[in-house]
Amino acid sequence: MLVLVNFPAPPEIRSLSPFCYKAEALLALAGCDYRMEHATDLSALPHGKVPVLKDGDLVIPDSSLIQRHLERHHGLAIDETLTGVELAMAEAIRRMAEEHLRWTMVHARWIDPAGEEMIMGTALADVPEEMRRDVLTSLRESIRGTLHAQGLGRHTPEEIYAFGRADLDAIAAFLDDKPFFMGDRPTTVDASLVGVVLNILASDIDTPLMRHAAAIPTLADYALRFERTVFGPAARIPATLRGEQAA
Repeated sequence: MLVLVNFPAPPEIRSLSPFCYKAEALLALAGCDYRMEHATDLSALPHGKVPVLKDGDLVIPDSSLIQRHLERHHGLAIDETLTGVELAMAEAIRRMAEEHLRWTMVHARWIDPAGEEMIMGTALADVPEEMRRDVLTSLRESIRGTLHAQGLGRHTPEEIYAFGRADLDAIAAFLDDKPFFMGDRPTTVDASLVGVVLNILASDIDTPLMRHAAAIPTLADYALRFERTVFGPAARIPATLRGEQAA
């Protein structure tokens, strides 16, 4: 059986990491039998991060390498009907979501003071309470440095959120009234996009990014449609989206 190494996550969302969500969705889309394993020591993993897929003696890090492995060895073929132009478009949008929009979400979670309560109760939940503030401060400074090196962190919070809102608008505009990003059925780009979009929508952090995402019904409809289509009865619906589920 395949094993996907992931962070522990709240019950109503598969992962706080868009990349781990993407990897699990790809496993489900390939029809693989798999189980989850929680990472306890990131330093023991290749690249020091999740997701990691274990396939027998093989250990595959990184969601993109996991996708390639599933396509080569486990029958993941959901992109095979896309044209070259469609594949290029999907790749460009995927990179926008993973390498730009995701960083605005990181800012909202870790740098914006509005994210402190959520981070304390999820990512740092296993840290002894008396240590959480110091751990948060240390991690925040490390992430602030990463954001600065990436480039987004050199901007004001207002500018960062404006970038994120523009990314969300672009995704919603291309989706329009299509069930999935490239048409009537999910492809791999949907796994990437929903991993980011659902993490934004599932958050109860009060920031301009989360408010903007919540104000675009297309995004919630899309994320819920993908979750139900891919995971069926095992779909997880965040509390923030249960109104959309009823609708």
